Amino acid sequence: MPSAFSNVIERHRRYRGWSIAELARRAELTQPEVSRLVNDVRTPTLRHVQGLAEALSASARKQPEGPTSYDEWVALLVDLGQEARRAAREARRAS
Repeated sequence: MPSAFSNVIERHRRYRGWSIAELARRAELTQPEVSRLVNDVRTPTLRHVQGLAEALSASARKQPEGPTSYDEWVALLVDLGQEARRAAREARRAS
C-alpha cells in the first residue's frame, strides 16, 4: 500500500503533467531518488522534502485543494515523511 507521502507527490506530479524525471529536475534531485520516494523504496530526508516543496510550490499549475506556498509544502511533506518513516520501522519490526 503506497504511503500518504508518495500518494501526495504522485497526485501533484500527475496533475502538473510532469514525468518523474521532470519533477526530479525541478526539485534538484536525481530521477532514481524521486522514483524510490514515489515507490516507497526509500523514506524522505529533509533534502528531499525541501527540493520537492520548492518544485511543487514554484509551479504555475497548482491544484485548488492543496498547499500553495513553500512553507505549506514543507509542513505537509515533513508530517507525511515522518509518518512514512514510522510505518517503515514498524514493517521492519514485523518481519
